[in-house]
Amino acid sequence: MLDWHRLIGYTLLALILFRLLWGLFGSTTARFASFVRAPRVVYGYFRDDLLQRNGAAHPGHNPLGGWSVVAMLSLLLMEVGLGMFAVDVDGIESGPLSYLVSFQTGRLVSRLHDLGFNFLLGLIALHVVAVLFYLAHKRDNLILPMLIGRRGWTGDQPTLRFAPLPRAIALLAISAGAVWAFVKCLGQA
Repeated sequence: MLDWHRLIGYTLLALILFRLLWGLFGSTTARFASFVRAPRVVYGYFRDDLLQRNGAAHPGHNPLGGWSVVAMLSLLLMEVGLGMFAVDVDGIESGPLSYLVSFQTGRLVSRLHDLGFNFLLGLIALHVVAVLFYLAHKRDNLILPMLIGRRGWTGDQPTLRFAPLPRAIALLAISAGAVWAFVKCLGQA
């Protein structure tokens, strides 16, 4: 069972690395610079636009959604990192870096890993509720544009730059290769 758990953790780490790279080198709407806004902008969006049925449309994440992405990625990265050092009750099944910490520290990390998963479930639920709120209240289907990569606009079309597929494949390969090298160094592969 722990083998599957580790494999999922390593896969998740590769996907997180890919998303971080994509946030730097990907398409316009995927770049952190396009959606991570200052707290005053987020507050202004929350105060003036969030509850308005016909609020301003955003080509990618709105200011509040941008910070949701940051929170999700941070929590996922924390979860994977904690799992690396976690130690189970009997100390037999443990994370690949658990030998670097004491048994007591490894157990504490394991409890934090469990707690982090519950926070992650809560954040996922909040994200789903937000998408449903946009669909029901604002009449803005956020799911379809995520699936097809296009969004209908009334008025001026935003200028978007889509990163080429070979770049995405290269960044995914780099991410997977980095995790594979990490696992090889641990002697886990």
